[in-house]
Amino acid sequence: MDRIRVAAAVEVAEGSLLAVQAAGKKLLLSRVNGRAHAVIDRCPHMGMSMAKGTVEGGVVTCPWHNSRFDFCTGSNMDWASAFLGVSMPKWTHKAIAMGKAPAPLTVVPVEESDGQVYVRL
Repeated sequence: MDRIRVAAAVEVAEGSLLAVQAAGKKLLLSRVNGRAHAVIDRCPHMGMSMAKGTVEGGVVTCPWHNSRFDFCTGSNMDWASAFLGVSMPKWTHKAIAMGKAPAPLTVVPVEESDGQVYVRL
């Protein structure tokens, strides 16, 4: 795996998502409890970008179907509970999921040094 600089440390903030590219992959960066983290920018539900999603308390929410994930581990916390960001009744969730089982985000190893953020890809 190569060590690739993706951002200055000051660009990666708590409560916000920073979209970057490295080695031909789209990534999202955020800071959780003072530490930078990165995931592949691809929701496992429909493969769409999560760059316009929200991150709060270390949980990132997909803007398309409200799937929620732990930003540090990638673990799925809620699966396809909305349509275009509008919450839907629980009885519709299976239809919104389109038969896809809950899956995690792909987490990318991150290092910080000398005021820079690096990923390993």
